[in-house]
Amino acid sequence: MSATKLLVLGIVHLSGGAHGYQVRSELQNWRAEIWAKIKPGSIYHALKKAAADGLLTEHAEPGNSGPERVLYRVTAQGRDEIVELVRDGLRRTHDPTMLDASIAMLPMLTRADAIAHINERVARLEAELVHQAKWREHPDRDIPEHVRDQAELWAGHARTELEWAKRLSKRLSEGAYTMADDPGSWRTAPDPLQMRF
Repeated sequence: MSATKLLVLGIVHLSGGAHGYQVRSELQNWRAEIWAKIKPGSIYHALKKAAADGLLTEHAEPGNSGPERVLYRVTAQGRDEIVELVRDGLRRTHDPTMLDASIAMLPMLTRADAIAHINERVARLEAELVHQAKWREHPDRDIPEHVRDQAELWAGHARTELEWAKRLSKRLSEGAYTMADDPGSWRTAPDPLQMRF
């Protein structure tokens, strides 16, 4: 649910406000049903739950020759929740769906914040690999051989993820992406709700 919540809040925020159908369409364009395992019904549930929790506001709008539609906008509390979810997804290992959602919303963090949480992930992966290596050197005799092979598979995944995380941290340090504290980011762009015409 956290990945769905993060992506739904993030899409609404980055859109400046969106209807449920817009959120669903955007996530389908991102193919989130594959990498985040999001079902269409869970999108609408996440929108309603986030509104009930004060993370979104709801604004009824007349539909185009149809029923009323609800426009959702992210609240300040919702923006804070997005940032916390991205941080958590970056540092938490063994949750690839949440990692994918966090990478999709990475520009919600400042550059230093993103680097710090990715580096925390690096440290956790390194510690887990050390622990795994010790276990493989002296496995419990009662553990079947195929389970030890499974541990080798996990270690391979972890090594690949570790190298990827180090590269991402380096790229961010070198200025990749427009992050929350960069000119042109969601934080530095004028808020359409505050603009006067």
